[in-house]
Amino acid sequence: MPKKKIIFDSILNIIAAAVPTLLIQIIILPIIGKRLGDENYGLAITLISMATLFSLPFGSVLNNIRLLMNDEYNNYGLQGDFKILLTVGMIINSVFIIIGTIYYEEKISIISLLLILLFSCQNILREYLVVSFRISLNYKAILLNNLILGMGYLFGLAIFFWIGYWQFIYVFGASFSLIYIIKKSDLIRERFSRTEMFNKTANKSVVLFFSVFMKTVLTYADKLLLFPLLGPAAVSIYYSSTLMGKIASMVVTPISGVMLSYLTKMEKMKLRDFFSILFLGTIVGIMGYFLIIFISEPILNILYPAWATESLKLIYLTTATAIIGVITSIINPIILRFNHINWQLIINIINLIVYIIFVFIFYSEYGLMGFCLGMLLASIVKLFIMVLVFVVNYRNKSSISLSCKNVGNEE
Repeated sequence: MPKKKIIFDSILNIIAAAVPTLLIQIIILPIIGKRLGDENYGLAITLISMATLFSLPFGSVLNNIRLLMNDEYNNYGLQGDFKILLTVGMIINSVFIIIGTIYYEEKISIISLLLILLFSCQNILREYLVVSFRISLNYKAILLNNLILGMGYLFGLAIFFWIGYWQFIYVFGASFSLIYIIKKSDLIRERFSRTEMFNKTANKSVVLFFSVFMKTVLTYADKLLLFPLLGPAAVSIYYSSTLMGKIASMVVTPISGVMLSYLTKMEKMKLRDFFSILFLGTIVGIMGYFLIIFISEPILNILYPAWATESLKLIYLTTATAIIGVITSIINPIILRFNHINWQLIINIINLIVYIIFVFIFYSEYGLMGFCLGMLLASIVKLFIMVLVFVVNYRNKSSISLSCKNVGNEE
């Protein structure tokens, strides 16, 4: 496997992820925050989290399943299934988005509802279609696509200043991106048909969806829970405290995407290599933690001066949670590739249960600070479980392999 190409593609993917993420986190969202105020901004962040919560799992699951099973479809000369699953995902997403928007918005705006529904469905479509670039390992196209996505965000920002609906930022960003992907990819032109592999693909998609959904719930549930518990202003304070941690995870998420693309070409991974990756990720994470703590105060005072003081009280806990999340993101593609897909579901079910218990116990005692502490402890438990799953499965496979070898020698 060409290590230089893996490193180069990882760098391209980091840059690709950095462009829209930095644009949103450092420029666009602070502008929206200053223009809307803490109450309305908290509502906007909550609605964005809700839209992402439902659209990201549907799109990313089909993306990863297509990546993992593409060779199998090609070997059998089959084409289909994925458009059916994509359509089902968009329908289910639409139902939840309508219900969620009605729940969180006190005064229902039909325009706001339709725009949120539109960009959430666009997200599903673009999350799936971009897999065509991952299959061909064309990370230059992914970089260009995200540059175009960023241009769409800026165009939407101009529309926001003119019309007043922040949703246009995400609608135009996704629209610009989709135009490029559809022009460069032929996935959208595949037949809407069912093949003999549909049941297998659908079963894998369902298992991975619930796994990714629960993982995504844990990523975005904080805002969705805080809104009814403490109100939109608390969401604004909490969200700004997680800003630098989100930027740190921005670097790792694209690396994990590249890793999975290349891991599909590998048959096995040694335990020593797994722990080397884990150790390296931990060292980088520790360094990143202290760097974030050091630079957070001046950055938050610039971007969110109205509630920076309150946010800085939470920064030590929220940053630690983000760093643990970075480490789990590094090893998750390895767990996905070399262990049964059901482990993704089991890990995230356990994590969700631990999350709910810890968050509500500590929230009831210490309020918003306790909420953050509960999230940190839950993320540590998840990392421990993931490492344990890989080690135990690796040793079980090694024992089976050794037993078969001994039987062969006896014969």
